[in-house]
Amino acid sequence: IAENIRNQSNIYKQRAAIVEHPFGTIKRHLGYTYFLTRGLASVGIETNLICLAYNLKRMIKIKGVKELMRLFRDPARLKSNIQDVYLSKIA
Repeated sequence: IAENIRNQSNIYKQRAAIVEHPFGTIKRHLGYTYFLTRGLASVGIETNLICLAYNLKRMIKIKGVKELMRLFRDPARLKSNIQDVYLSKIA
């Protein structure tokens, strides 16, 4: 396993840069450092709400408030835009 990690270290670095950034942003900028609820179901809901807030903040930063409001009125266009924004970063 250690040899496999060494051989693919660039993949692990890229994953760390892509995956860990949102969690750092959520922790530092949104001030979310611990769960306020108890139990798996309620913690899951709390996590989903925090991720929704992060994603909305990111969409506002990328598209702007007026464009995002226009997209919310057309769900098909909104879905297409979300896929374009998020999937383009992965490819």
